[in-house]
Amino acid sequence: MRDPRLRILATVMLSIAAFASVAGAAAALLWWALFTPRFSALPHPKMFAGVIVMIAASAALSALSGGDGLSYLIRMTAILLIAAWAYAERQDGELLDVSVWLLGDRLGFDIGLVAEMGLQSLHIIEHDIREVGRAMTIKGMRPSIGTIVPLASNIIINQLRRTEETAKLLTVRGYRNGGHIHPRFEPGLRDATAAIFAVFIAIFAFIPVRDVFIVVQ
Repeated sequence: MRDPRLRILATVMLSIAAFASVAGAAAALLWWALFTPRFSALPHPKMFAGVIVMIAASAALSALSGGDGLSYLIRMTAILLIAAWAYAERQDGELLDVSVWLLGDRLGFDIGLVAEMGLQSLHIIEHDIREVGRAMTIKGMRPSIGTIVPLASNIIINQLRRTEETAKLLTVRGYRNGGHIHPRFEPGLRDATAAIFAVFIAIFAFIPVRDVFIVVQ
């Protein structure tokens, strides 16, 4: 999707649908298969596969303990795929543009700026994790609790320091609140169609399947 407003709308609607019911999650998966590049849109396939394995393991444990493991697996898979697609499609500055378009130059600018800084922090953390992995590979180290905990602590501490430095930089440059930008979007027919279907799926997720068959009959 080229229009971030419609992409965010679709992401929210499909996430709600997946949380609401298994039918909604299945419909969200169908939407993902029809309107996204599918697995080619995943930012890190290996990491995604690892998360899927953990979700499957949790679902299996839930099923063994008498819970609805299959429902959990379907819902979490749908949410994860939609989130991965939305993350991969995102461009720098989009959240700021959408926030200003929706909430104005003051509140919208502040919220959008915080959101952009948060995503930038995620990119930096992601880079740090990759570098740590390369260093461990070069040294022949294997991941373990004894190595992961201190490394994770260092990454978090470094990120907090970067955040503090960014805050000081904004203060030095005289930033207080609000700002002026002119968001520009490129809506298209395919984007609008996908967003409309996402809204319909969210509505469908709250309708019991039995009622759907009654309406069809």
